[in-house]
Amino acid sequence: MLFLGCYHDFNNKGTSHFTIFSGKTASIMVFMALTMKGRYRMFKVFLVEDEKVVREGIRENIQWEQYGFHYTGDASDGELALPMIREIRPDLLITDIKMPFMDGLTLIKLVRDELPRTKIIIISGYDDFTYAQQAIRMGVDQYLLKPIIKNKLVEILVELNGKMRDERQQQKYIEHFQREAQEYENFSRRRFFERIVTGVLSESEITETAESMNIDIFAPYYNIVLFSLSSEEYDGSAPESYIEDLAAVQDEVTKLFIGRPELILFRWNITTYAVLVKGSQDDIVSNTIDCIKNIRDRCTAAGNDVGWYIARGTPVSRLSALPACFAEASRILAYRYICPEEHILTEASIQNLRKNNDFQTGTCGNEFEIEHVRKFLSRGTKQEIDDFIEQVLQNVGERVVSTTLLCRYLAMTVYFAAIKYLDSIGSGIDTIWSTDFWPNDNISTTEEIRKYARQVIKRAIELRDRESARQQHVLLKQAIDFINENYSDSSISLDKVAKNVNISPNYLSAVFSQEVGQTLTEYITSRRISEAKNMLRNTDMRLSEIAFAVGYKDPHYFSFVFKKVSGCTPSEYRRGSGSEH
Repeated sequence: MLFLGCYHDFNNKGTSHFTIFSGKTASIMVFMALTMKGRYRMFKVFLVEDEKVVREGIRENIQWEQYGFHYTGDASDGELALPMIREIRPDLLITDIKMPFMDGLTLIKLVRDELPRTKIIIISGYDDFTYAQQAIRMGVDQYLLKPIIKNKLVEILVELNGKMRDERQQQKYIEHFQREAQEYENFSRRRFFERIVTGVLSESEITETAESMNIDIFAPYYNIVLFSLSSEEYDGSAPESYIEDLAAVQDEVTKLFIGRPELILFRWNITTYAVLVKGSQDDIVSNTIDCIKNIRDRCTAAGNDVGWYIARGTPVSRLSALPACFAEASRILAYRYICPEEHILTEASIQNLRKNNDFQTGTCGNEFEIEHVRKFLSRGTKQEIDDFIEQVLQNVGERVVSTTLLCRYLAMTVYFAAIKYLDSIGSGIDTIWSTDFWPNDNISTTEEIRKYARQVIKRAIELRDRESARQQHVLLKQAIDFINENYSDSSISLDKVAKNVNISPNYLSAVFSQEVGQTLTEYITSRRISEAKNMLRNTDMRLSEIAFAVGYKDPHYFSFVFKKVSGCTPSEYRRGSGSEH
């Protein structure tokens, strides 16, 4: 294939030369045709060159857009260029080495530090060889010798464009894989967060574990945001049913944290997530507020069928202080059982409610009622029991003159609430009807009511969870059977599996990870790759056919996932030369 074209010698007074292009240069012409049809997105290019004639020649005599680039500007030296580069953030930098004020080497070092993905072409004369060697050691991508010949520059541009497009596609695959993987659901990740906030790990152990899990945890300041998300009618005695609005808001909320390094999402329990907010001293508060606002906006858009609550701690400057920060957020979040109308709970909002006597007028309930305990029994966790009891004592204790009467009243309320709740979920009163759980006249102090209430509530939650686990086992088996039968369907997803077995995606994700030891998406991927390996070793099917057969529409993405999971490419595995993890 031959093309008629020309090249321009910028240092030869603008002389144009016509020639016949073939081979590699012919492929340039093909690329130009594809680019002109809009097949590729343009990359931003910036030029730094102190010789005006050369700078203008490069700028004016290259048809940048034909080769996949958008010319964004130029400068005569590194000092002038740097602020422009920081603002434009070019994909490609072309720079001379020897320039006044700030030379090319200094500029390259700064760009490499701040924009590591930016490709760099250096322009050098024969007498700049030592400088060019230094630049190459600094990681420049191409070397262009003066005098600059147009077709040589074009050849380099097309080569880099192809490399940059491949890297961009690879990055898209990585991001797609990360989105699918839902890493924050991973049980080991959940366990890691639990060990942080319970103070089990030292700072060095936290840093070491985070690094091994590829979690960037280090920052000057930290905060904890907790948010609870469930259907309004959710009861912990049974798996949460699939509700369209809830599934949609759960998906929208969890998407918030993709690509946000200052916000690290962890699962805390079935209905509650924790966000580790990072930032400097100046922006930790604004990062926290922004996080809460984004969660709130998506939850409020879901309507009244979705129950949601948010609480936060006070920023801390050390990882070792996170347990106290978490304890504060957890204590405040537990107020949702007493103040169900307050969705964003803070220490200040609770104090204001007390100050304005809202506890007396009904916003949070004047009297401590059976319904308060029932609501906690239906959704609360063992970790929240002590916080709930303390709130009850704070909110109603000071309003009763006789401590003995208060304690007996609370004991009776807790007891009958537990009996009523267990009966409603089919456990029956015989499961708790023993002398150990009877309220009696000996309960007359604050400490005794704490102990009694903790005992009864803990027992009721254990019975609730036992009933839920029984149903979970059946539904989890149904979910796994559905995946094993439909893994080759390219549209299979957490949402689709959840809908099939009528479980909330949020609930299914948490239970699946906890019981199986993998996220649901990881299980699907593992099932697909396992079948692909069987086909690679036992059939003559092409890679693209195998990719489609196991549920991947894009054969290149299939190869990416295969290597990510197996440690070798499909072709290497077929030849038996791949070494698996």
